[in-house]
Amino acid sequence: MKILRNSASQLVKTMLVFGFTSAMGVAPLFAQVTNSTLAQLAAGQTLSIDDKTFSGFSYTPSGLTSFDPSAIIVSVSQDASGIDYLTWKGNISYAGSGVLGSADLLLNYIVTANAGTINIIDQAYTGSALHGLLAIDETAAIGAFGGTVVGYSHLQISDLSDPPAETNDVLNIVPPESVLYVTKDIAFGATSPNGGFITISQVTQSFHQVPEPGAMLLGSLGGGLLLLLRLRRQAGRD
Repeated sequence: MKILRNSASQLVKTMLVFGFTSAMGVAPLFAQVTNSTLAQLAAGQTLSIDDKTFSGFSYTPSGLTSFDPSAIIVSVSQDASGIDYLTWKGNISYAGSGVLGSADLLLNYIVTANAGTINIIDQAYTGSALHGLLAIDETAAIGAFGGTVVGYSHLQISDLSDPPAETNDVLNIVPPESVLYVTKDIAFGATSPNGGFITISQVTQSFHQVPEPGAMLLGSLGGGLLLLLRLRRQAGRD
């Protein structure tokens, strides 16, 4: 009977591990970190971490003085609390002359959550603007790029990270979705007749998720079974 009890206990522990990690999207111990270049991703490669797949990468630069997609490293990672991240690293800059000098970069990608739905996409940027302006508009749509917008955010050089949400920053995905088409529109502008220098070296996204009802049920079931086993074990000792 002791062997059977230990086997049952191990089964419950296994259910808890997979119920609260894989099914609910919380970080399992063997979570992977993957990276590639923006050029390779635009050619069809995908990235994956935890339950999420990132695909459909594309870029459209206009007027940039420094932008090499083969030197932009895109990676996925996960922090200790189980939050998934997508990060671009590399030199994206504009050195322009004249007050009206400007440049622009569009970045597109698709994020698919296989265990639950995404309800928030937070973003952060590392950048600077000398005699210039930097603004980032982001939309999350369903159906296709340019489809029905379910989330929108506007950031500028004085506000390069969210949260907290501020005026015109809508970070919630309403309703939560399992597949999102995300577009970043990064605008660079010189504000001095002598020219300006605007640069971004890192762009980061974090994804916050609502677990599926089935995952919550599995976790609750595992917790209930574990409690039952403990009660039976205590009764046997008494």
